[in-house]
Amino acid sequence: MKHLSTALFLFVPLFAFSQKGYTRLHNQMLDKAKAMLANEDYEDAAKIYKQLLPVDPAFVEVYHEMGVCQWNIRARRSTAADYFEKGVAGGYIESYYELAKARHWQQRFDEAIALCGEYKQQHGRLVNNAEVDRLIGMCVTAKGLAQDPVDLKIRNMGGMINSPAHDYCPLVTADGNTMYFTSRREGTTGRMKDPYGNWFEDIYTAIRMDEVWSNAVNAGEPLNTLVHDATVGLSPDGRSMIIYRTQQNLVSGDLYETRMHAMKWQEPELMTPRINGEHHEPSASIAPSGQEIYFTSDRPGGFGGRDLYRIRRLPNGEWSLPLNLGPNVNTPHDEDAPFMHSDGTTLFFSSNGHNTMGGYDIFKTVLTDHDMNGWSTPENMGYPLNTVNDDIYFCLSDDGRTGYFSSERAEGFGMQDIYQVTFPNSQLDRVFVRGVVADLNEEPVKARIILMDAMGEEIVGIYNTNERTGRYLMVLGVDNEYQMTVEAPGYASYQGTIVAKAGEGTQEMAMDIVLHSIHASDGLSRNEE
Repeated sequence: MKHLSTALFLFVPLFAFSQKGYTRLHNQMLDKAKAMLANEDYEDAAKIYKQLLPVDPAFVEVYHEMGVCQWNIRARRSTAADYFEKGVAGGYIESYYELAKARHWQQRFDEAIALCGEYKQQHGRLVNNAEVDRLIGMCVTAKGLAQDPVDLKIRNMGGMINSPAHDYCPLVTADGNTMYFTSRREGTTGRMKDPYGNWFEDIYTAIRMDEVWSNAVNAGEPLNTLVHDATVGLSPDGRSMIIYRTQQNLVSGDLYETRMHAMKWQEPELMTPRINGEHHEPSASIAPSGQEIYFTSDRPGGFGGRDLYRIRRLPNGEWSLPLNLGPNVNTPHDEDAPFMHSDGTTLFFSSNGHNTMGGYDIFKTVLTDHDMNGWSTPENMGYPLNTVNDDIYFCLSDDGRTGYFSSERAEGFGMQDIYQVTFPNSQLDRVFVRGVVADLNEEPVKARIILMDAMGEEIVGIYNTNERTGRYLMVLGVDNEYQMTVEAPGYASYQGTIVAKAGEGTQEMAMDIVLHSIHASDGLSRNEE
């Protein structure tokens, strides 16, 4: 199943020396609480620590470990600092570092940096300098970005989409009218909870009409089953979706692909073993051509933690071996949630490495050399899109102005919520070519559009029109020239040259195409009639 955050687990000794007022029973309770803490059973451990706190108020180790429990119970995180403060006041070494984390989360960055400095002077501490310096770096980055906010508007998607439970990983079609996302709300198909009390994951969907989103509904079969089912990736036309599904043992899981036929999702099929394996692959994105998939994996041979990879469909129809996106994109920490935009070159992803404010931040990189796997230096998308919490699963509309992402924020409905972000300007240097392919009777044609570079030497993209409407969308580089071929069974192919030029005050270019039957001459662009 998808993981919402990564916690730092501290070594907890399974013993304690007798303290003032402690009986044998108290020591047994403490040992039990420490064992639960080591097993990440924070709820039950906290219940025992709460009983032990008044026994010896000077026993700061209990305050510290109660703080660790509260920190890892998301709904109680705001109370953790109170316990770490007691630990620092009593000279408990690890409380300095944990309080620094809490101050960073509270956006009290200068205090967090000072506590890190004090912690580094302690002897016998558990956290090494590199990790402490990383927290300091997050504080410095967060302080700088918070003081220079990006001009954008963020709004919670509201109660029609979000619930008091976790809602995350929104996938939105390129036209912006259909959304799929993962939810752990009550009423999921399996009607079962995990050991932490969260409902199993299910896929939900909503549609937008007249700029208003409908109430989200369970997507039902075949997308949802009795186990965990989660959204992962969606093709720009919304006709192919990648989902994550756990095995019956609920321990491991794999990526599946489902395709839409006759307006219904078909039974998901297990994806290639070039992606799925014995390791964890929780996220993926389908490139607009459908010939490449970007995905996340913690397989050996990467740069550390989770890395981003790419596979490409070969001429024989098989998938290539995975290609790591390299050290410009991947770090010794975790990269996740790739989203390759419909322009085919702009990749958005989340990372808790790079220059993050804390937790996962959303970054943007551009493919500069496809054949040589060249990527631009990832750019932090800035505050307030990014915060000290996990900001992840970002996707962007075809015009580059509207995005959706998951985050846990004070104004939310509870747990992770789905948010919409609106940018005043496009986040892309692209032209969006839209149009309709039709016949002489203005009936829509299901056609394939093949774009090649100006020299006609390399395929840039392959696009398919909507079989019901004949509409298509191509995202092209500004002022770039392309060779275009439009093909459809029973029609003469259309060939021509297109130069991507946006209209004044817009990034869009309109071009309808008329195809003639095989008994007529070549097709004609309506712009040329």
